[in-house]
This record gives sequence, structure tokens and C-alpha cells, in this order.
Amino acid sequence: MVDRTLPRPGVPRIVRDALPAGTLRLAAILALGLVAGAFAWRDPSLNGWAAVALGLVLVLEALSLMAVRAVARRGLPLRIAGLRSLVLGLGPGGGIGAALFAVALLAWPDGFPILATLLSGLVGMGAVARLALARIVLRAEEQAEADET
Repeated sequence: MVDRTLPRPGVPRIVRDALPAGTLRLAAILALGLVAGAFAWRDPSLNGWAAVALGLVLVLEALSLMAVRAVARRGLPLRIAGLRSLVLGLGPGGGIGAALFAVALLAWPDGFPILATLLSGLVGMGAVARLALARIVLRAEEQAEADET
């Protein structure tokens, strides 16, 4: 059922053929991490905590992507390994949060603490949801195996 309800994400073919899987997400995570680091370097007393929060959430996002990919490699009928993140993903409908974050930073650089905190919340919710979905699928597989024996 999960397999039918979750759409298979579409990355433009030219991008998919040119780059290995996960490279675009890794690039987005690293770029946001570098931006957070630059703002923390510029004014650590004002931007430090927001940059640390964003950095930790980006690590959580990367871990959730790895966990979901590991679940998908187990051969489970699940297509969440390639799901676009509305915040960090690229392509149609993806990357909205990161794009808005970039535009807002250009317009209001002094608002980094507020903007980074908001982006941290969005990315964190997506990462936790991805981890929860992976755990649910693993639990359902364990339950099905227990029922068979």
C-alpha cells in the first residue's frame, strides 16, 4: 500500500544521468551548511546558535536519507529512498524552502537567526517524518515475519 501511495520522484533525466544518486541532495546540504558556517563566522554571538541548530538538523537530514536508502536496499516495497524533500530537494516542487531561504537571506541578511531557525524546523520535520516512515515499514516487515512463523 505504501508503494502505491507515495509517488516516484522525478529528477530531470539530464541531471540523473550526469550525477550519481544523492549528489544533488548532498550538494544542497553542504551548501546550506557552508552558508550557516559563514554567518556564524561573521557574527558568532548573533548567528552562532542558529548556525549550530541548522548544522545539526542537516546532519539529521543526511542520516535520515541514509536510513531510508538502507530500508529500500532491503528489497521492501518502498519508494521513499528517492523522495524529494520540499525543503532541500531539486526539481519540480522540490527545494521550495531552500530557495525561499536564499531569497530571504539576500533581502534580509541580518535576519539569519530567525530564518535559519525556521529552516531548521522545516528540515527537521521532514527528516523525522522520513525516519518514522522507515521505522514503520521495518516494524511492519518484522510483524509480517513473526506472523508467518
